[in-house]
Amino acid sequence: MTDYFDDDDSATREEQATGVDDDPPIYRSGRVRIIGAEPAGHAVREDAEPADDSVPDMPHWNDAPTGQVPAILDRGTSDDSALAPPIWREEDTDWAAHEEAFEPSMLSDDLPAVGALINDNNDQVDVERQPWHFADDDLGHDDETIVIEPRFDPLLPPPPVVPTRSATAAASRLTPPEPPQPRVRAPRQTRLRDDARNSNGGTSGRNMRVAVGSGLLLGVVALICFKLGNLAAVVISTAVVLLAAAEAYAAFRKSQYHPATLLGLVATLSLMVETYNKGVSALPLVLVMLVAASFVWYLSRVEPGADPVAGLASTVFVFAWVGGFGSFAALLLNQSLFPSRHGVAYLLAAVLTTVAADVAALLVGSAVGRHPMAPSISPHKSWEGFIGGAVASVLMAVIVVHFIHPWTVGKALVLGLVVAVVAPLGDLGQSMIKRHLGVKDMGTLMPGHGGILDRVDGLLLVLPATYFVVKALHLG
Repeated sequence: MTDYFDDDDSATREEQATGVDDDPPIYRSGRVRIIGAEPAGHAVREDAEPADDSVPDMPHWNDAPTGQVPAILDRGTSDDSALAPPIWREEDTDWAAHEEAFEPSMLSDDLPAVGALINDNNDQVDVERQPWHFADDDLGHDDETIVIEPRFDPLLPPPPVVPTRSATAAASRLTPPEPPQPRVRAPRQTRLRDDARNSNGGTSGRNMRVAVGSGLLLGVVALICFKLGNLAAVVISTAVVLLAAAEAYAAFRKSQYHPATLLGLVATLSLMVETYNKGVSALPLVLVMLVAASFVWYLSRVEPGADPVAGLASTVFVFAWVGGFGSFAALLLNQSLFPSRHGVAYLLAAVLTTVAADVAALLVGSAVGRHPMAPSISPHKSWEGFIGGAVASVLMAVIVVHFIHPWTVGKALVLGLVVAVVAPLGDLGQSMIKRHLGVKDMGTLMPGHGGILDRVDGLLLVLPATYFVVKALHLG
């Protein structure tokens, strides 16, 4: 009987001698044969045939290395420099330095622009501008600076923050405004002193003593002329109106309106004389002659470069405003219309009520004026001053004017009410014109007042109003 282990050992020795093993791979422990097991690292025989004849192709990077590496050549002049590496070309000098290595047509501007060199309208863009520079117009900002924040390594400390113009502007916009400070109401005595300097158009920047003195002097001269009769009254009236017109023309000329000052003054003087002699028919005649003479003035280019429309308009306007309204003083003094020195009584009444209204408005407005009457035109004129001037005008008419023949109390009261409304309109109208022209006073002939026109602005509208009151009440 053959021992199993002996047969196994003999079979193993036979296989090792012949080098052939017909049995499938087994694990040989020396004692027990375990069929179907294979020790780790057991190599497959080279002569074994694969189960499947199709072998997949492997990618090229699985090929065996050849030992070759890409050559890095310098940009020298030796023969081994087969190909120059790419270089950065920006300026014209960069192209000219190696121009022999490129085709000359590449530098020509004759070729049509394509790609990024044309815009949506097929127009060639500015090729000189560097593409990495951004213009403000392209970004849609006027004066803001676009700041591109770079990325930093989180492991490194952050760089210092440098404030830029845009960051500063943004910070200023984000900063909340400071809360308004509470207003401290000034004591009553302080407010009264401030209002005395700033209210109702008159005391701010004025020397009141000089103003009162010059006003009294002009009043005394006017009263003397009125006492002498109609002719002396019309002379002083003509002088005042002529000086006022000259101041107005000078103010318009200072504001580059270029009026025909000589023609306007001649027309004003002519209107005063002819109104005193001929009556109301002189006004349209002198006006037509002035317009015709002004056309010739600007057509002949007496003032080269002057705007004819502005010059003609300012010439006629000053004549109608100062000369036309002022001519009613001469019309009231016309002896054929108002004989027996009645014209002097009418003109004196107009002057007295207007002066009373102006002075009272100044004093009352300076003392208690709080509510502006026309802040966009004359911020210093107040409603309190207007009421004070109206009361003073009525009192002057009732107390003083009714003693001047042929005035009565009732008719003088009507005149006082009319003057109370009309005189402030004339004052506001002149303030509107001065604000448009950018002047504070029309002249400097009256110390403490400004110019003649600054004192007779309200009277210019009172004169025609007085004439129509006299006609309406049948005083003439």
